[in-house]
This record gives sequence, structure tokens and C-alpha cells, in this order.
Amino acid sequence: MKHFKNKLIALFSLLSLSCCILAAELGGEHSTLICPQSLNIPEKTFIESDLTDDDIYISADNAELIEEGVSSLSGNAEIRRKTQQIKANTINYDEPNDSASLDGDVKYWDKTLFLKSNKGNLKLDNGSGEFENAEYILNKSRGIGNAKRLYVDLGKLTELEKVQYTTCDPDDQFWQLSADKISLDHEDNWGKARNVMIKIKNVPVFYSPYMSFPLSKERKSGFLAPGYGATNRNGVELRTPYYWNISPNMDATLTPRFLTDSGVMAMGEYRYLFPNSSGEINFEYLASDSNLEDKHRNLFHITHHQSFAETGNFFFTYNRVSDKFYFEDFGSQLSKTSTRFLERRVDVSYQGDNWDLTTRIQDYQTVDRSIAVSSRPYKRLPQILFNYTSPRKFNRINYGLKSNTVYFERGDNANFTNNVNGARVSLRPYVKYPMRTMASYIEPKLSLDYTQYNLDNSGVFSENPNRLLPIFSFDSKIFLERDMMLAGNSFLQTLEPRLFYLFVPNENQSDLPVFDTGTFDLSFDSLFRENRFSGDDRLGDANQVAISVTSHLISQESGKNYGDISVGQIFYLRDRDVTLPGNGIRDESSSAIIAEINTKLIKNWTIGGDIQWDPNIGDGTEKITASATYAPMPGKILNLAYRVRRDTTDIEQSDISFRMPLDRQWSAVGRWNYAVPEGRSLELFGGVEYESCCWAFRAVARRFLTDANGEFDTGIFFQLELKGLAGIGKKTVNFLKEQIPGYRSGF
Repeated sequence: MKHFKNKLIALFSLLSLSCCILAAELGGEHSTLICPQSLNIPEKTFIESDLTDDDIYISADNAELIEEGVSSLSGNAEIRRKTQQIKANTINYDEPNDSASLDGDVKYWDKTLFLKSNKGNLKLDNGSGEFENAEYILNKSRGIGNAKRLYVDLGKLTELEKVQYTTCDPDDQFWQLSADKISLDHEDNWGKARNVMIKIKNVPVFYSPYMSFPLSKERKSGFLAPGYGATNRNGVELRTPYYWNISPNMDATLTPRFLTDSGVMAMGEYRYLFPNSSGEINFEYLASDSNLEDKHRNLFHITHHQSFAETGNFFFTYNRVSDKFYFEDFGSQLSKTSTRFLERRVDVSYQGDNWDLTTRIQDYQTVDRSIAVSSRPYKRLPQILFNYTSPRKFNRINYGLKSNTVYFERGDNANFTNNVNGARVSLRPYVKYPMRTMASYIEPKLSLDYTQYNLDNSGVFSENPNRLLPIFSFDSKIFLERDMMLAGNSFLQTLEPRLFYLFVPNENQSDLPVFDTGTFDLSFDSLFRENRFSGDDRLGDANQVAISVTSHLISQESGKNYGDISVGQIFYLRDRDVTLPGNGIRDESSSAIIAEINTKLIKNWTIGGDIQWDPNIGDGTEKITASATYAPMPGKILNLAYRVRRDTTDIEQSDISFRMPLDRQWSAVGRWNYAVPEGRSLELFGGVEYESCCWAFRAVARRFLTDANGEFDTGIFFQLELKGLAGIGKKTVNFLKEQIPGYRSGF
């Protein structure tokens, strides 16, 4: 009899697992905050005695045990083992055939499943069984359903006929899935369903004669949820993606994109992953754009990463669009529509113990129509970077070398004067002597910069100009700290003054071309740079001292950094004569004062910002950035930001983004990015999210700037999720994560 009872429990355990696997594919976990705590599962019979793992509890009003025959349990017949419990009016066990039948008000409980049926037959020797008119409740996914027939073959197969499934309350079923048959192959971990129908409020919205799905996290080929949207430029949009699981390390997604005002676009993505390499290929192709004189429009992108020889790496990327209007017409957000260049690059790099070597070929496609031909970037054909650094040791001489060899080309037919192609070799050996104590740090450093050119069509320049200059810097820092009390809490406050001296002789460099050099934006970190220019075409002359101080506030109990503040400024001991073409000599005696602050002292708030105030100009303010984030709980966030820039461009913008719950089920989302001088919105959207126990909905209306001419696009998109099934509609979660920092949702 014990043999029979153990197998009976094992079979029902498999039945529970099978149903839960189906539910795991049909749906996942649900928030208990918006779902009723009770699933109306009948209470199990209370058993006073504690059972060990091997104990079996048997109870019945009447029992007739027949050795080598059919034993009968009747009247509240019940079996329990561990957390699993079975109850029926009668249980008959046929010992010769090792089978059992359950009849009348059959119930089954465990941690994940409740099941009841009218009748069941179990073949215990091979673990197969069949149940009639089975009803189930799944605890984890909150799914409920029924099947006219349920067949299970232990560890191999589960079949359900005339199945219904939903995660909604029985009294208010927003949606329901039905199928003629569902088969779960537990050996291959695949499921199949036939004649699948989904209804919303009893209205059929989806039908498929056949559907397959994985029973584990393995991927499966098939159609994904369709996407819907609408914009001014392209009209109504429909996407019907098909996912192709090529192999465990390769997949592809093919998507027809139907645009009512433009035509049908083919989109595709191919991804691969090998032990030492990975990559992806994307393409978009619109054969005939109705909005642009039936022209062919296309996009192509490929990226490949490859590692070799332990520390070697190979990287390749190629990007191309058919025309400069592509992102303005088909980009989905401001970051895409404001794309200026598309990169094509090949890198081969290798790293040794104290050195690294990189070989690069690089080119760009210019897609910003406002960029003049003379301002477009050069090709690098090729570029070779080599760096060596001796092992870092204190109180000893450290040395190293930085080198950059590159050939720049922009073609011979560029329609502007002073177009120069040629090679540039830059070498910068250096020595330094770092010294450190518990409370101080000092590092004198001497470098020698040598830059040599070999120009093809030199124009106004000589064929082989060069530059040879020394660079001396002295960096020093002191670490001070003290204990302090604040609001009854113990903190450690640090004070870290820093002095950085830089000297570079003045040499006229107007005889050198400018291939890839610009001026660094002034920031707190730039106070301690050895060159105010990016690139190697200019080495800024300098005789200057940078002074700064930084303070941190650290909890003595947790070690958490509650905030820091930094202030710094450069004092120039002479004018800066080296400039880029078109710029004048800089004769200010000091730079702007730069201050940065970050703090988490106020509960649930993260506040930060920086300011650059220049005493040498009119109102003094060059840059201001301020941000504050309020996040009292997951799913509730408010971001406030403001920035001003007066040094090179006149920018003043405010930015507000948020996700705010209105009640347990409704939330509002939105963002407003506003340009103050122009008096117009750069990005504006608002929407709502609704989430119940069995379905969720998100709708967002959006208006955003698409080009430099001030043209806007307006769109609306939505997402509907049936809890326990895939969502339909345009996926908005990635968009909201990009637009609302810290965004989290229960979707």
C-alpha cells in the first residue's frame, strides 16, 4: 500500500509541475499590491501530526484493503505527503495492475496548484493518468482554467483538451484563452496548441490554428506580438515581427513594417554569439517611399566583436543610410533624429603586461545636412596607437610612452580651399616620480611632445612641418578629515585641497594643419589636463596653476557617501597664444570658477549640479546644470533638470520627467524638454498606465523635434498586456526607460 501511495503523490506532483509550466509560458508573477490576496482555493483538511518527508497520511470514513486485489477507500478519502494533498469521495487501488481510480469531488493541493475534477484514472506503473472536467488554479501566476480532458504521461507528456485559461477574476473576466488541444512535451521542452482563440470581453481578438512555445527559457521560432503606432509623417504603423531561433547561439527577427503614408518597409535583425565573438546585423529597406517621390530608402548596420590570443581584440562596425533625411523620417526619438555622423570602423588591438597596441581604420557618413563640407571629419587610413607604462611604484621613477600614428584623408575633390591630406606621427615619452603618504600625494612629471607631419597636398603648409616641445606638470594633494555630528548622526568629513602646476613653452603652431583637434569643454576634470586641446594638432602653451578643494561627507556607521562638493579654478601666469584657426589669443588671468555638488542628505532625494562662473565676462555665468531626483519608492520617480550654456552656444533648457502612481492601478508618465530662449518644446509626451490583476494598458502621446529646421513629428502609441500572455501594441517600456531616468514599471 505504501508503494501505491508514494507513486500517487509523485504523479500528482508531475501534474502540478506540468500545469505550472504551461502557466509559466502563459504568464508570470503578478503584483500582490493590485491583486486580491485570496484565490478562493478550498481549505485543506487540518492535520495535527507533523509529517516527515517519507511519511504518508491516509484518512477515509471507510476502508477495505484487499491484498493482491482492489482496495477501496470511501467517504472523504484523503492522502497527504509533504505539502501535497489529495481528496476524493472514493479511491480504488488495483494492486495487480498497479493503477488507481479517483471518483467524486476529486481535489488536489500543493504550493503552486489547486486542481479538482469529477473523475480520474491513474496508471501508477508508468505514471500515466487521465482526468475528466478538470478545473485548476495556479497560485504563482494566478491563472485559472478548465479542461474537458487532461492526460498526463509521467515525465514525458501532458495533454489538455477543450482548455480555457485566464488570470482574471471569475466574476470579471476581461480576457480568456481557449484551445481545442494543448500538448506539452516534457522531454523536448516544447508545447503545441491547436485552434487557439483569445477573447477580450467575450469579443474574439486573436485566432491561430496552430501555436508552439517553449516549456523552459529556451527560445522558440514564431511570430511575436504585433506593434501599432501612428505619426504625422508616416501615418498609421503596423509591425508584425517573426522570430527565428536559428540555433542556440544565433537568432534573427524579420519584421514587415506597414506605413500607410510611405509603404511597406522590410526590417531585420540577425544576432550571433560564439565563445570568442559576437555581433549583430540590422537592415531596413523601403522599396518605394510614397512620401519622397517613390525613392528607395534603406539602412544597414553591422557590428562584430572578436577576441583572440588571450588579450587580443578585433572590432568592426559599418553603418549606412540611403539619404540624409532617413532618421528625420523614420527615427523614433530625438536622439535618433539628431544623429550627425554614422561611423565605419575596424580596430585590431592587443594588450601586454605594461603595453597596448591598437590599429584602426575609421570613416564616417555625414547625415546632418547643416554640417559644411569643410567641417566633416577626416578618414583615418590607418591609425596606430601604442602605449607603454612601467609598473607603478611610489618613491621611484616611473616612465612611459604614448604614440599615435595616423594617415588622414578627406579626398582630393572636396570643394573648399586648404583641403589637406597626409600623415601625422605623435610621440610623447615621459618620466614621473610619484610620492605618497597617508595624508599627501605629490607627482612631478616631465614629458616630451614630438609631432611630425608628411603632407600630400600641402596647400598653404609645408610638406613636412613638425613640433617639439617639453611638458612639465606638478600634481599635489592633501587628505584631511574630521569627525562631526549632523542631525544626531556621526559623520566623517574630508577636506582634499589639490594644486596642479602646468608649464608648456609657447611655440607658433599655425604652420600645422588641423585634422582632428578641437578645444575641450571646461569642466572640473579639465582643470588637471596637460593640454586644453583634444587631438595632437595643437599643444596649448601654458604657465598656469589650478587650485581646487573637494570635501566628502561619509557616514561613520554605514560608510555611505552622503555627498561631495568640489570647487576649483585655473590661474594663468601668461597669455595663451596657441589657438585653433579663427580663434584669438586668450589673455584672461584666470579661468571660470567651477563648482560641483552631489548630495543624498535629504531622504528620497538625489540632488546634484555644477556651475561655471567667469569673472572675466559680463554676467559671469558660463554654464549651469542642476538636477534633482525624487524616488520615494519603486515605480514613483520625479526628475527635474535645468541647464544653461553661454560659452560657445546659447542654450537654456529645462527638463521634467516623471512616473507618478495616481492610485493602486493608475499611473501618469511624461516628459517636457523645453528650450527657454526659443520658447518651444523639444520633446513633449504624456500618457497613462493602467495595471490590474489580469491586464495592463499603457498609452502615450508624443511630439518631438525631428530636424534643425524646427520641424516636429507627433505620434501616439500604446501597449496592451494580458497578464499571462504576450503584450500587443507598440512596445513603450524601452522608450520610457530612455526618456525617464530611473523609470520602473510593473509591466
